[in-house]
Amino acid sequence: MKTYFYFILCFLSVQTIFATDFYCDPIHGSENNNGSKNSPWKTLESVFEKGVKFNSDDVIFLLSGNHGDVKVIGENQKYINIKVLKGQKPIINSIVFGSDELPASKWIFTGILFKESTNTNTVLINQNSSKIRFIGNHFISEGNNDTAIVINGANCKIENNIISNYKKGIQVSGQKNQIRNNRIDFFSNKAIEVSGSYNQFEYNLIKESRATDVEVNTAMFLTEKAIKGNIFRGNTIINFIKFNRNDIGLLNGIYATNSIITESIFENNVIITNGENGISLKGTLNNLKIVNNTVVNPYFGLKIKGENKINSPLAIKVIGKNDSSNLIIRNNLSNNFIFESIKGIADYNLSIPVSVHEFDLCFKNWALFDFSLSENSKALNKGTKEMAPKLDVSLNSRSLGNFINIGAFEYSKINESNEIFTIQAEISDRQLHSKGKGDWDGQPQIRIGGVAEKVDGAGVFPFKLPVIPGGKEIISAKFKINLSKIDNQPNGGIDLYGLTPKSNFWVTDDMFYQGTFGQDVKARPIQNNFVDSDMYFGEITTNNVGKEGLKSYLNTVLETGSKSGDYVFLRINPNAKDVSDFNRWNFVSANSKQNDKKPSLEITVGYQELNKAVLAKTKTIKNTIVVAPNPIRNGDVSFYFLGFQKDEQVQLKLLNFLGEVVLNHTLKMNEATENVYRTNGLKLPIGKYILESTVKLQATKQMLFIW
Repeated sequence: MKTYFYFILCFLSVQTIFATDFYCDPIHGSENNNGSKNSPWKTLESVFEKGVKFNSDDVIFLLSGNHGDVKVIGENQKYINIKVLKGQKPIINSIVFGSDELPASKWIFTGILFKESTNTNTVLINQNSSKIRFIGNHFISEGNNDTAIVINGANCKIENNIISNYKKGIQVSGQKNQIRNNRIDFFSNKAIEVSGSYNQFEYNLIKESRATDVEVNTAMFLTEKAIKGNIFRGNTIINFIKFNRNDIGLLNGIYATNSIITESIFENNVIITNGENGISLKGTLNNLKIVNNTVVNPYFGLKIKGENKINSPLAIKVIGKNDSSNLIIRNNLSNNFIFESIKGIADYNLSIPVSVHEFDLCFKNWALFDFSLSENSKALNKGTKEMAPKLDVSLNSRSLGNFINIGAFEYSKINESNEIFTIQAEISDRQLHSKGKGDWDGQPQIRIGGVAEKVDGAGVFPFKLPVIPGGKEIISAKFKINLSKIDNQPNGGIDLYGLTPKSNFWVTDDMFYQGTFGQDVKARPIQNNFVDSDMYFGEITTNNVGKEGLKSYLNTVLETGSKSGDYVFLRINPNAKDVSDFNRWNFVSANSKQNDKKPSLEITVGYQELNKAVLAKTKTIKNTIVVAPNPIRNGDVSFYFLGFQKDEQVQLKLLNFLGEVVLNHTLKMNEATENVYRTNGLKLPIGKYILESTVKLQATKQMLFIW
């Protein structure tokens, strides 16, 4: 029996739903229209009141006019975009996402002005709603609103928005939200309030707080609710840059009191304010990483509401309760550090006094709020790579050589080679006498030993400290002096000491000493028998022991607060108690006309790690593009090219957050002046940008920001 099988091919007709563009025009539209460009709806509020259903990837364009108070419900498979039609200026009063029963998800709002709301909150994202995005919008309160954006939901993104004149900028109680690159200014209570977990707060600019509701505002406030897994990275907090305002108060940076905080990161934040709390975390604290933050007070000399509260050092305070442990506090730059009742690691942190001189030395241009490091900063190349972030606050590579900086900024002019300074003694060098002041000042020679009848002499030589390049230290030092003559046969020898540094070069009578080496408690012994009776005329230099002693003395002087422009003093004196009369050594002084024979101090500065006999492989900089400073002001960009060959060619492409190319330039390295390319008249608006650079078909990407 044969059985035949018949296969029937069925062709199914598949209907494809295409994304549609819709339009809302409060002035010329109607609620009864179909929403097309030629037949627009009236307001966005009326569209949602009618319950219009949308398909994935639909776009709703808003035209000029007021679109009312919008209540959004509906979950989408793909995002629905609501944006401004080019050339139009629409306004939305307020938005609520989700209701008690119905959620909202996957809605994007872009480029819209929010104002004229009578609600407490301009945007409210309810707990049952998620994946809401606000990109490049402008929020302005006219005095009626408490908070710009309240996020009780999850997985929302708030990016590139400007929020002005609110009491509170953004409140986050939900989870896994991203708050990035927003500008919050002229707030009067808290810029950002956090009571949720696993959120990211990155690269926001918070500035110009107003003391109208409370005298002390807070940029980032962590509530008493237990939170974990939050990241605070690359945020810039500046109390004010406009000094002529009447409502200036104090500002806390990142502030938590009586909180429970675990598994959170605080890194690369720049906090510039006039309060006492830069980063202040109090409570039960566990598994926190607080690294590479810059926290300083530049507002000294300015009174706030008639009160002199301005010279208090801005601090990083970490005060634990209930067995707070596993904290890593490292590579931070601040005016002060206060740690209490915590367990963990706190190292490589640098405190900088509140003073004009210290700020001038440390920062590139702090008076104009540029807190990147100067070439001579003490924070330069003094951090540790272990646990440091891979990028700095400007999104440049955290290691641009063999070291990293302390603080939030990494890039500065890099010179890792040793540098040698040869310093001649000052003409105020003196021959000191055992019986008080003599009459030998200003002579071309200084005599040591039995200089006259029953009078012994010692010599003191002042040297002015040079500017030590930032991050470097003295790795070797030697003292040279010229022995021109020996009278008779002086007994014993001459020892070398380092004396207490001063801010002036005057040699005083109390610096005199003679006798056993190491017994002068006011001086640092450097070399025993620097000169002995067997030496001949000519140049005399510290031996290996003396060089080590001199290096140690000079580094101690610098570590204990002396600075460039201060003076160190080296003394040579007889180590015999009484030297026979007129038995003496004669040395060329700083007052001699023989310049090549004057006393000199030669110091070599560099990095200890690069001068060790056995050194691990050092890193060289190759094909690295740096944007500095970053964030950028005034809309033009400077690109620094490190480690490129002169014949190499680089393609630079800059894209805004919408993916539009705003700069496309091909540059040959031999055309870049001092390896720098600066745009002119680009006038980029505030926001986040992506830099794509291509060299030899190899492309890299990095972010930059415009203030």
